[in-house]
Amino acid sequence: ILKTLRSKVASDPEGVEDFLDEARIAATLNHPNIVSIYEVGTWRGVYIIAMEFIRGVPLSHFLREEHRNRSHLPYPIAARFIRDAALGLAHAHQAKNIQGESLNIIHRDISPQNIMIRDDGVIKVVDFGIAKAANRAQRTQAGFVKGKLSYMSPEQLVGEPLTSQSDQFSLGILLWEMSTGRRYTPSGDNQAELLQRVVEEPMLPISAVQ
Repeated sequence: ILKTLRSKVASDPEGVEDFLDEARIAATLNHPNIVSIYEVGTWRGVYIIAMEFIRGVPLSHFLREEHRNRSHLPYPIAARFIRDAALGLAHAHQAKNIQGESLNIIHRDISPQNIMIRDDGVIKVVDFGIAKAANRAQRTQAGFVKGKLSYMSPEQLVGEPLTSQSDQFSLGILLWEMSTGRRYTPSGDNQAELLQRVVEEPMLPISAVQ
């Protein structure tokens, strides 16, 4: 599959670097649970990333069906999905360059849209577009939050330094949602109240909502 950069973004040097950063990060990773990058370049002035085509659906598809039917995935299936995604992320977290130095890769956007389930059941972690890594040309400004609020770790929400545990927290939310058939996001009258609840309130055990 080809991922291209829109012409409007391609005219922005920072947008181009962000696009190429995704390729730089993902191209260093070779794992069965991470989408593969085959080539990066331009074609007739269009920036492209050629990557593995995943014949399947995102995890968000299953979660929408759960919410609609007020059901949940069987626990063994939910656990296997999360385990496979965790194996892919562990590979990214432990990745090193040719000098043996840690690349410090953190995905930062683990969410139902970025976990693909192939037709044969293989899990693929995709979209390292906002990942934090040592080999990024563009560095995220300190304290600037990127990602989907509903699946962020408390430390990511408040702009603190991130470790691999932040991605693991996001996987935990996905497991919670698959196991309950409910959205995890706490209620709040506004975004500030929602953020405060995510940061301060402990996560409800699955047994408390079933």
